[in-house]
Amino acid sequence: MSAAPTAFRRLLLLVVLSLAVGLVAAGLPGQAPSKAEAALDWKACGSFECATISVPLDYDNAAGRQISLSLVRQKAKDPSQRIGSLLVNPGGPGASGVDFARGWARSLPKEMQDRFDIVGFDPRGTGGTRAIDCIDDKTTDALVPEDPTPDDPAELERFYAGTNTAVDLVAACVAQSGDWLASVGTRNVARDLDRIRIALGERRIDFLGYSYGTVLGAVYAQEFPDHIRTMVLDGAVNLTDSPHDEQVANAAGFEGALDKFLAWCADTSTCTFGDGDPRAALTRLRDRFEQGLTLPVNDGRRAGVGVFYLALLSSLYDRADGWPALALALKNASRGDGTVLQILTDFYLDRDDHGHYSALQEAIGPIRCADVRTPVVPFDEYRATFEQLRDTYPFFGAVVGASQTGCDPRLPVPAAGDELGDVRATPDARVLVIGTTGDPATPYAGALDLQSRIAGSRVLTYESAEHAAYGRGVACIDDAVDRYLITQRPPPVGKRCASRPT
Repeated sequence: MSAAPTAFRRLLLLVVLSLAVGLVAAGLPGQAPSKAEAALDWKACGSFECATISVPLDYDNAAGRQISLSLVRQKAKDPSQRIGSLLVNPGGPGASGVDFARGWARSLPKEMQDRFDIVGFDPRGTGGTRAIDCIDDKTTDALVPEDPTPDDPAELERFYAGTNTAVDLVAACVAQSGDWLASVGTRNVARDLDRIRIALGERRIDFLGYSYGTVLGAVYAQEFPDHIRTMVLDGAVNLTDSPHDEQVANAAGFEGALDKFLAWCADTSTCTFGDGDPRAALTRLRDRFEQGLTLPVNDGRRAGVGVFYLALLSSLYDRADGWPALALALKNASRGDGTVLQILTDFYLDRDDHGHYSALQEAIGPIRCADVRTPVVPFDEYRATFEQLRDTYPFFGAVVGASQTGCDPRLPVPAAGDELGDVRATPDARVLVIGTTGDPATPYAGALDLQSRIAGSRVLTYESAEHAAYGRGVACIDDAVDRYLITQRPPPVGKRCASRPT
């Protein structure tokens, strides 16, 4: 349930609204790239440059089999003021860094684009780097409408066993990717990142990681502490949480964000859903979907209960644009039109206009299990967690609680040295961690946990209810991060920034 904020995302949400209404050596300025950059054969790809780099499949046998990583770069627009290479990871885990960088780079202010080469790469198992793409688009289309909440004890047992759905996703992923699934963990990606640094000809890099990208950044800081000029980790994953703790935090986070949305909806004239009582209206709408309601979508599909829950999740990642989009989606749904609910769901699942899905949702589980091999809990423990969350969080408790947290034993086992382990770092650079107080996907406690793990790091606090902060157009956040990346000077201790108006 993680994704990074971008100007591209905001533009898409604005399109949703309009459509629906109409229905690294990085020291000194002027430094030129090193001659070692010749190791990468950059070729024009639109307004960017693209390349690939070969890295070891297994770093214990670095001279053995190699794999190819996909890269994209927007070169510094003012070479005389170039600082170095800023590498970015959008999280997931499983999101394409190449696709992300193409939209994200252009959203940065002029000074950032002038002074940094913006570099994106596809981590193992994503995008152009042997994506973990287990099922075809037609199959995914069939899975999306399925009810994500068990309705009785027998159905709960099927959720636990993984037989509640028409497709055995783990079997499909193992059949498609095999032992590759054991090699896609974050420690290997951090090692790949350092090979990219070398190929770029940088002594030190600048890095910005969103959401699960904060785990990558922390591991890189642990393994290569003297190869960092600056590092921003936004929307930190809590590495101390157990799987149960993480489930509870996710249910509480999304329920809390929904509560804030409903309070906003009740208090603002721009939200016309619910006739003054949006919570009661949402409860009635949810119950209708749970009872089998489906609504027409303008492309011929039908929006049912699965689309309803995914649309809620999608919109709660982004307060300023997601909340108005959700208000419109719910109002239209209450009037019999599921189009905007479907658009929000498609956006969450990264489904394009041609009906093609990215592999993000399929990659999350195998990558996380390559990091931490969590055993499957006994059924009684699973049921107790489900009942606890269902009874505590009326909208998201059953959705989150029904998810199996353990790693399926059919997944291949990573080498011991490739597992995540205990992440602690003492980097030469002062790392900047950004935490959002009402972040539904990666709660604020994760930022404090990450600060305790990275010596000398500093937390910048964003007081809002959405996922991650940098790049949302909040001047207080964006200016502080830009200044840090350019000058290496972090914001003052205790710096807090207020959210944008909605």
